[in-house]
Amino acid sequence: MSRAGTLAAVICLAAAGAPARPAPDVEIRVSDAGFEPSEVTLRKGEAVHIVLFSADREHCFAVDAFRIEKRIARDRPTSFDFSPGRAGRFAFYCCLETGNAAEVERGELVVTE
Repeated sequence: MSRAGTLAAVICLAAAGAPARPAPDVEIRVSDAGFEPSEVTLRKGEAVHIVLFSADREHCFAVDAFRIEKRIARDRPTSFDFSPGRAGRFAFYCCLETGNAAEVERGELVVTE
């Protein structure tokens, strides 16, 4: 096999062995004013890559039903891959807030069949 053929084979094998990044990306921003969007719709069993951003200070993204809790720093996004295993409507919220702020920083994850 020629050097070019060997290189092409190595590239193909590397690409085949690399895990594919789930798509599509879902971007969620949080600030003292709440989550944007405040409702996120996903499909059961469909892998997504979720990227969380903070607009003002440290926040949290928590979904108790799926045991998710992610801290979100102001200066860098937080991301994770997620594939919901069941359909329904599930609350998400900032786990760092209490009182009135906790009521504002809420949203809903809607998982369809």
